[in-house]
Amino acid sequence: MTDAVTFGLLGALEIHHAGRRIALRAGRQRAVLALMLLQPHQDVTVESLIKRLWDGEPPDGGRNTVQAYVARLRRALREATGQDDLIRTGPGGYTLAVADEQVDLARFRALAAAGERGIGRGELPTAAGALRAALDLWRGAALQDVPCESLQRDEAPALEDERLHAVERLCDTELLLGRPAAALALLRPLVAERPLRERPWCQLITALYRCGRRAEALTAYHDIARVLYTELGVEPGPDLREVHQSVLDDVAGDVVWPPQRERGPARTLAEPRREVWAEPRQLPASPPELAGRDNAVQETARLLTSPPTPGSVPVVVLTGTPGAGKTALAVTVGHRLAARFPDGQIFLPLTSADGSARGPGVLLTDALRSTGADPEGVSRCPQARAAALRDRFAGRRVLLVLDDATDAEQILPLLPGDAGCAALVTARTELPALTAFHGARRLVLDALDPPAAVELLARILGPDRIAAEPLAAAELAALCGHLPPALCVAAASLAGRRFTSLTSYVTELRAGDRLTLLYLRDTFDRVYGALPGPARRLYRLLGAAPDEELDIPEAADLAGWPLQETAACAQHLIAAHLVAEDAPDRLRLSGLARVHAADRACAEGDLAAPALAMTHRPAR
Repeated sequence: MTDAVTFGLLGALEIHHAGRRIALRAGRQRAVLALMLLQPHQDVTVESLIKRLWDGEPPDGGRNTVQAYVARLRRALREATGQDDLIRTGPGGYTLAVADEQVDLARFRALAAAGERGIGRGELPTAAGALRAALDLWRGAALQDVPCESLQRDEAPALEDERLHAVERLCDTELLLGRPAAALALLRPLVAERPLRERPWCQLITALYRCGRRAEALTAYHDIARVLYTELGVEPGPDLREVHQSVLDDVAGDVVWPPQRERGPARTLAEPRREVWAEPRQLPASPPELAGRDNAVQETARLLTSPPTPGSVPVVVLTGTPGAGKTALAVTVGHRLAARFPDGQIFLPLTSADGSARGPGVLLTDALRSTGADPEGVSRCPQARAAALRDRFAGRRVLLVLDDATDAEQILPLLPGDAGCAALVTARTELPALTAFHGARRLVLDALDPPAAVELLARILGPDRIAAEPLAAAELAALCGHLPPALCVAAASLAGRRFTSLTSYVTELRAGDRLTLLYLRDTFDRVYGALPGPARRLYRLLGAAPDEELDIPEAADLAGWPLQETAACAQHLIAAHLVAEDAPDRLRLSGLARVHAADRACAEGDLAAPALAMTHRPAR
């Protein structure tokens, strides 16, 4: 590796080769290089570079400008190193061809992982050495001289959280090794830098006590208790209270670190830990791109990480049109915030393979297992298991992604009680109980705007293919309802048929069973099946009606129902995002929902009322 080029992100961006530092004076070149280094061994598309460099507001000619940046960066690296293949161009974009050993971030993560493995195996001196070596790679704030707003907002804080987590784990190890002075040297700057992180305060109090400074340990507890109450309006968490009590009882030198919150006599370091935290990492892989969803991703991340009101936990509910990509967005946000929730990310599907809702008892069992607990050791009473789960979450920072909720009753037993945790819920319908009684914030995902839908097609099929048939591309996007999953299925089908034109595929899609071809029939069927019987009938009748838009009196005529009953059924359809209410008492059924409703009307024998067909008004 003596002649290898090495790259540094953990501080100012640095490049070294043959014992000398290579300077990149142009800020945009540093930003492009940083984006490639943050996605090792992956193609970085021109579109993603445009999006990140200009934070969603690219200038005219952005594609040509990015290509020029890459060309200059490639030339600068070639002239400085003599190597012409560091940046490779492929069909999916640009790739930085470097090994993990050449990037300090990759080395840091490998050493931190080795430290975690050493802790898990009880090889504490080895673990401490690996964690110290990992932290020695940091030269200051990550990406500090990279002039890219999206990187400074999204990536730099996440990298800093990784560093802080490694410091905390090293302090854990030093305390377990009986070296409190070594931990103390790390903890003083850490609590000054992040005064609201409770875990370093627990470690600081323990280290002070074990260094024979009991009065300072008690003072530290009162300092953090005052900060928590002043800033957040909350009391210290259970770990802090346990450490404080152990100092008061004069046994802080004997209790196991970290605190276990198990009731019973204090344990010594020689005793095995009876309860293990699993640090779950359960998020599925996220899609490489989410066209048109940048604002939604940023807003969801902001709501999940904003300080909650005292005594509450951040809860965000993603709802919207079936097939709008709620799960994909939730997983993307979960990965982006993983470093903010270092104790784990739990992903729980709330429906079974057949679309039926999973009960709270089964969900609580799965959640307890995810944390490393043995559910058989907890009463089968749902209330007892919910309390045990909250106890497991106490003092930790965990993100729950709860996917495809059908009602609030599934969610409530799973919610943590600790403000360091957060829950991100995707739901088929509105969950007003979560908003009304638990302060949940709701975000609605509708279909993409037409330009964003075409952009998503272009990212998969390539811009040249879309540019060759722009009208067909726009029509294809419309036939997909501008819904991301349908667009991805259509684009994937076309990608495998290189000699099929977009125009001929559009013709094929129009003539066929569109919902089945786009793999969305099951999605709509599940939402439809969860509706009450009268609401299902109104949905079918709206699908068979000649107009996309009707008002409530027209819908009542269509169904032959009183206005009040019709309005109540319409609210079920609106809450399920099958029907839009663009104006008071004005219902609109369009896109793939209209196709599905018409299919159900045909299958179940519903026809529009003749009176309505004669008197319907044009859509407003």
